[in-house]
Amino acid sequence: MTAGNMADGVQEHHVMVLNRPIKISCLDSGMDLDAAIKLLNETFQDMEKLYGLKYECAPSALDTSTWMLTGALNLAHRVLCLERKAALQARDMEEPLSKLLDSIPDDVIPNGPNTSANRPPVE
Repeated sequence: MTAGNMADGVQEHHVMVLNRPIKISCLDSGMDLDAAIKLLNETFQDMEKLYGLKYECAPSALDTSTWMLTGALNLAHRVLCLERKAALQARDMEEPLSKLLDSIPDDVIPNGPNTSANRPPVE
């Protein structure tokens, strides 16, 4: 990947997807973009392998809009699954934390040794 500078922090990047050069412009510094391109290429490689297993040959046209949309759908499905998993983990953590907070008596904090209720009055 190579990058060129543009206005307002937008950078032009030259990347390879499916062994084809693509020029894009984005605010990304490059690290996330590199990871995204790697994931995209791995997704298409996985699709090719599955296609080969099912039809016993390589896909005939990797650059068709159907192939690209299928790759995008695979990635969107992955994002959806990750978002659901994160939401479930957050919900699973919320209940024990709520129970833990509920188990603490309300009078523990106000009657602690450093509260103003336990200090002698200032004259």
